[in-house]
Amino acid sequence: MRETKIGVVIADDMLPIREYLQTVLDHEPDMEIIAAVGSGKEAVATALNAYERNQSTPHVVLMDLEMETPRAGVEAIEILSQKAPEIRCVVLTHFADDETVFNAFEAGAVDYLLKDASVAEILEAVRSAARGMSPIRPRIAELIRKEFQAMRAERAALVSTLNIVYRLTPTELELLRLLAEGKTQKEITEIRHIAPSTMRTHMANILKKFAEPTARDVVKRLKRLGIFDIFWSE
Repeated sequence: MRETKIGVVIADDMLPIREYLQTVLDHEPDMEIIAAVGSGKEAVATALNAYERNQSTPHVVLMDLEMETPRAGVEAIEILSQKAPEIRCVVLTHFADDETVFNAFEAGAVDYLLKDASVAEILEAVRSAARGMSPIRPRIAELIRKEFQAMRAERAALVSTLNIVYRLTPTELELLRLLAEGKTQKEITEIRHIAPSTMRTHMANILKKFAEPTARDVVKRLKRLGIFDIFWSE
């Protein structure tokens, strides 16, 4: 029995790149070019239409990211992953920054290649995606490791800070909330009807508990970790 071919949609707004990829993939006996389009919207419509016609065929989209808009590719991947997760999206782009990589994978991409990838790498990516066995490439693996390291550090900082916050008095919490709103210490003494010396005592206790040099540092830390959202969400 003849092996089912991989149906491939090429999505890139640069005509020379589309033509190059068509030439490369056309020579592969196990691949069939469904279409080569120049926008994310066309990629979604074409891939979904092809999938609806023949759901037994593995479908792969080679997706550029910046086309009609900077996020066109990411948005197209997100739509396809929601409407037809069986369609595998392989990113092929110039962009290698961490945020773009994670946005693509968060949207549902199964692999991520740069446009200087070799023909062999592109063909391997398409075949692996069609089999549902896309590898984690060294660069992506390193990004993931760094992200998890950052997440662990952030979680540790959050837990440590929450432990301090839970030991604050209601008055100290209220003073920090007012500082976060942009009130000065002088304004807070007037709002709370307390003496400046009392305010200084409260602030000294707060700084000691957080081991921070200034009230501004404490507020910055609490904002970065989302503590105010936890305690004063509307």
